[in-house]
Amino acid sequence: MIDTVTQLSEIYTSDAGAVYQCDRRNRLLLHFGGQLSVLKVDAFLRLKHAVDSIDLAAMASSPARSSDFSIITVCGCERCFVLTLCELHTFKELLAGARFVLELNSMLQECLNATLV
Repeated sequence: MIDTVTQLSEIYTSDAGAVYQCDRRNRLLLHFGGQLSVLKVDAFLRLKHAVDSIDLAAMASSPARSSDFSIITVCGCERCFVLTLCELHTFKELLAGARFVLELNSMLQECLNATLV
């Protein structure tokens, strides 16, 4: 019998969305803007880097109509994000919070494994 129930661990949640971890498939599930995106960890890191590289202050101060939104797509992510300045700000916070928790968990695992050896 195949186990169809997948255990998801909540990594980080904000008002904008949530990031979950699936240990069974080694994936991160990103819930943002009413849609769910399944990402490998490296795709998540590329997405975070792409979002972090956007200068929100320059975007806000630019009078050009094209600066009202940003289109973000990365290799390994099936979704194309078209986000306004406000959405970018909340998305950036969500990704930063999730990245912090992932790094913290990694450091804790290293410390626990070091004391056991």
